[in-house]
Amino acid sequence: MKSTLLLLLAGITALVTVYACNKAANPQPPIYDTVTITKTDTLVLPPVSDTPNMTEGLVLYLPFNGSFADSSGNNNIVTPLAGAALGYDLHGYANSAFISSGNGARLVVGNNGSYAVDTAFSVSFDFVIRSNTYYYGGGNYTGLMCFLSIVDTTNAFGPTFDAGLTNPASPQTFTFGVNSATSSCDNTGTSNIQNVASTTNFAPQIGSWYNAICIFTKGALSVYINGQLQGTQTGLDPAVLFCPNANFVVGAWWSGGGNLSNLESINGELDEVRFYNRTLTARQIAWLSRNFQPTSMKMNSGIKKGGAPGIGAN
Repeated sequence: MKSTLLLLLAGITALVTVYACNKAANPQPPIYDTVTITKTDTLVLPPVSDTPNMTEGLVLYLPFNGSFADSSGNNNIVTPLAGAALGYDLHGYANSAFISSGNGARLVVGNNGSYAVDTAFSVSFDFVIRSNTYYYGGGNYTGLMCFLSIVDTTNAFGPTFDAGLTNPASPQTFTFGVNSATSSCDNTGTSNIQNVASTTNFAPQIGSWYNAICIFTKGALSVYINGQLQGTQTGLDPAVLFCPNANFVVGAWWSGGGNLSNLESINGELDEVRFYNRTLTARQIAWLSRNFQPTSMKMNSGIKKGGAPGIGAN
């Protein structure tokens, strides 16, 4: 019995020894947990541009970058008259704004068929006035200042619109008016400066730069100063008059027939003149007025002012 048990133990020991040798000679591959990772690319969209589309419907653009040329791409011919010159803009850059001393200097923009208006248009421009001259009355309009207009410059017939300043003694305010499409191109029109439509009580300060945006949309007028709505008028005819002999005028009303008192030319500067054949959006209005503070009616801090005495903004 004892010998049998010893033989059994010896056999088990031999089997264990053989298994251990075989395991060492033929090692089994280790077992690992398998984890599948799926990588998903995340599409990151570029940020929306802060600059809206400012070229749609732009039929005239006068940035005054060293010349009077139209930069809209429509190649409208701009003719400077009566000593029209370039001066410092609100940032202090020379030859970068239209300047006039109220002596009739103006720009007349020829129409090669690229601009016309009917039920909607917008104009935007920066301006500064240098004086508040007296309005004489009795047919002498020397004290009034017209910034922009569309009119037959030879006889003041058939005006489309007018943006400018009223009588300085009333007190002086900014006005924007239009002429109805039912009017005639064969009669002398009345500019809004003579109270066709006064849409705002805003009065500019001498020496301060402002942005003005005037919009006509199907019988409604809107005036924005430095991006803020300053006045509206509704109930007008849905379309404005546009005559074949009319031209876009910068800095005056018409030729005055040789009479300086009828020119209504500005004493100050104009810059960044834009004319659209459509209504501007709220975002576009905000972008055009981005260099101006809406509450104080002053330029934004940090913007360089004029580089010569009597030229820069205060």
